[in-house]
Amino acid sequence: MKWWKYVRILDILDNAVPKEKAENVREIDYDRLQRLGYNTILFDYDNTIAVWREPFDMRNKEVIDRLIQSGMKVGVVTNGPQSRVRNLKEIFGNQLKVYHSMRKPGTKELRRVLSEMKSKPEKTVIIGDLFFTDIIAGNRMGMYSILVSPIVDISQKWYKRVMARISIGVYLLFFFTVGWIFRINHLATPHRFANNVMDIDFDSLKESGYRLILFDFDNTLEDWGASTVSREKKLLLSRIERLGMSVVLVSNGKKGRLGKIDDELATIKVLSRARKPLTFKAKKVLKDLEIPPYQTIVVGDQLFTDIIMGNLLGAYTIKTEPLSEREFFWTRLVRRVERMLLKNMKKHPSVEAMDR
Repeated sequence: MKWWKYVRILDILDNAVPKEKAENVREIDYDRLQRLGYNTILFDYDNTIAVWREPFDMRNKEVIDRLIQSGMKVGVVTNGPQSRVRNLKEIFGNQLKVYHSMRKPGTKELRRVLSEMKSKPEKTVIIGDLFFTDIIAGNRMGMYSILVSPIVDISQKWYKRVMARISIGVYLLFFFTVGWIFRINHLATPHRFANNVMDIDFDSLKESGYRLILFDFDNTLEDWGASTVSREKKLLLSRIERLGMSVVLVSNGKKGRLGKIDDELATIKVLSRARKPLTFKAKKVLKDLEIPPYQTIVVGDQLFTDIIMGNLLGAYTIKTEPLSEREFFWTRLVRRVERMLLKNMKKHPSVEAMDR
């Protein structure tokens, strides 16, 4: 097999990983999606808002009605024929845009849909039950993809229940084998890159609704192993606080050294031994401050600690360049893997939340 065919296969597998999963369309936090700037929702039909080859599941009517009333643009995009979705016209009239014969995971028809709805891919959410059609198509176009479990109803015919279970099984097999590799890659991808913390426009971030900054310390704010904070960085942290944002330093460093820094920064909490990329200590900070993840920013120099932790939290992540080459031996080894990933990440960075 030619090398470019391997690249093509890897690209397809990468696009098969959804940004989010939910049990059904009624359990998705649409308010959060709207706060992030998404203005268009596209639903698959079969096994997403209806049992396969059956009329619309009326349990989902309230979801669609609420989205339309909130001002969101809502559409249905199905590979099925027109006859399959004709019933939606009777239920929603012209308020719901309905498109059939979409040929997902192909994107040609989806691009036509977005053009007609006057929507941009980066402001669109696609929701479906099949990762090899809905999710791949959405990810290829740069949409926010959400995978839901196929609708399974004990009253439906046995073969429909079997097909739904097979679909779930195939995805689980994919996700917990090769899919997890691509999941790690997504989690390690920051929303933005910056040379250093001084280059970040905190005024714009404040205007975008962010209330909390979680800074890494070593090689992000100061050189690795530093036991004090420079005047320049103290002024920066003070300015961020004057903007009305909370600041917390979250480090994997030892308590003894970071305790001295905690004493220096009277108004700023310093969290040591955070065990990033684990999130339990960071989650406690958010809980104590009563600030949700979507109003939180994580700034750090390491993909596999700071950025993964931030993305697992659901925060906005900014990757800075390390300030010095002095680091733990293990970190220097990890940097080699980082360099391989960063080259591709910088070509295709994630869509910035505040530009959505």
